[in-house]
Amino acid sequence: MKKLSVVLVMLFVVVFSVSGLSAGKVKVGFIATNFSSEAQARVAKAFEDDVKKRGWELVKLNSMGSIETQSSQLENLVQMKVDAIVMAMGHPAEIKSAVDKVLAAGIPLITIDSGYVEGVVADITADNFVMGAKVSTYLLDSLGGSGNIIVIKFQKHQGCRRRGKVLDAVLSEYPNIHVLDEYGVVATAKFLDDTRSAMETYVLKYGDKIDGVWCAFDQLAYVAADVLAEYGYKDKLVVGVDGNAETFKRIKNGKMTATVAQPLEEMAVRAVEIVDKIVVKGMDPNKAAGNKIIYVDAPLIDNNNLPRGY
Repeated sequence: MKKLSVVLVMLFVVVFSVSGLSAGKVKVGFIATNFSSEAQARVAKAFEDDVKKRGWELVKLNSMGSIETQSSQLENLVQMKVDAIVMAMGHPAEIKSAVDKVLAAGIPLITIDSGYVEGVVADITADNFVMGAKVSTYLLDSLGGSGNIIVIKFQKHQGCRRRGKVLDAVLSEYPNIHVLDEYGVVATAKFLDDTRSAMETYVLKYGDKIDGVWCAFDQLAYVAADVLAEYGYKDKLVVGVDGNAETFKRIKNGKMTATVAQPLEEMAVRAVEIVDKIVVKGMDPNKAAGNKIIYVDAPLIDNNNLPRGY
């Protein structure tokens, strides 16, 4: 009888601790490079919504475009002894010393569209080379292989940089497409204002010579299309990448031409599921994700295949 009582007590302790862990004792850190980016804001919201449903504690941090801030935030999360960290559109390769501290503390680190670095559980992403190819060939083919374009790149983010490199490769096969000018976005809080100023300069300089604009992501395309419209050029092709709700509205209304729609919410949910497997279910981090790089599909969307409701 005494042995049975001991077993029951031990069983109670185990059940209590497991249910307590899943019911609210999990503390997870989330870092995004810049919440002013609509794509990152979407990931953050989807991640927060899923975490709240599970009753977990969330520490959500915005690096505001600063790599130094992101490094400090990672180290702070280590000091807070969070159970896991998810970093969206981050720069793990550039803040390796901070990443190493996370790994040394035994905290699983999952990244979203940040580029895989050794030791991270997994990077969840759409293939940026593929997205770059889709949006680039779409624009150049839509121009009939001939015309003049403005290019707006963003080199700081590894995914956007890859899209831009693919554009350069695609352009090598289109000798009659000419790049009138190229702008490199600087990662600051006022990057959209800066992009607007650059686009206004190009419109004033080239006017009706501009046939299309290639943008590394959708928010840049909004700016480019708005500037063109303000100066009376409403029939120009403007493309981007992300597939936000605003993008779909613009495509429907003819204010933008096409995008490659990233399933950003799906990426966030997958990250939460991996945290759950490791922290709550106790699964080996090397097995929880399945692969070190998890690819999700991102379709090209134009006015012919807009999602329902647009």
